[in-house]
Amino acid sequence: MTAESRAEGKGSGPTAPGRPRDGRIDAAIIAATRELILETGYSALSLSAIAARAGTTTAAIYRRWSGKAQLVHEAVLPADAIAVPDSGSGDIRDDIRAVVDTVRTLFDRPDVRVALPGLIADTVADPDIHTMMITRLAGNLGAFESRFGQERRDADRLPMLAEVVAGTAIFRILIRQDAALDDAWVDEMTELITDRWPSDSDTPP
Repeated sequence: MTAESRAEGKGSGPTAPGRPRDGRIDAAIIAATRELILETGYSALSLSAIAARAGTTTAAIYRRWSGKAQLVHEAVLPADAIAVPDSGSGDIRDDIRAVVDTVRTLFDRPDVRVALPGLIADTVADPDIHTMMITRLAGNLGAFESRFGQERRDADRLPMLAEVVAGTAIFRILIRQDAALDDAWVDEMTELITDRWPSDSDTPP
């Protein structure tokens, strides 16, 4: 353990005002979390094991994250995991395929697949983490919404299209963890949606 990580691990209270947080420790904890998820699975993952792998302490982890679920969420579904969409191609099929491919990229990583079942269970039980997850998904995925002329209902946090695609990907992983989220899945989802999408000729003048 380095002198810096020992200093980070002293005590369990919040970091003193004005004291900069060591980003190297943050990165080490995130990297250790991703590695151990693949080695042990979500249920057997412990903060003490993460701290040991990262060369720090559980106190340092708790100063950054509220617990295992929030840490794992940050590690496998970081804020930059969803690529910011461009302005659109002007072709409805290509734009919808971009939504499907973005969701596939988000969920089709080994650490996400392993963590997802347990993480969802813990996320549902923790309102703060649930809000964080929905807020992230609603951010960049919501940016696709205006391309399709779909109005979001007041009670909805996610656009319906993103909800359908993400929900399908998550359900597929939960039901069969080895199920492919490959190019064929992207193509099939795109066709399923666009076949039922009104064409420009169907739109009243």
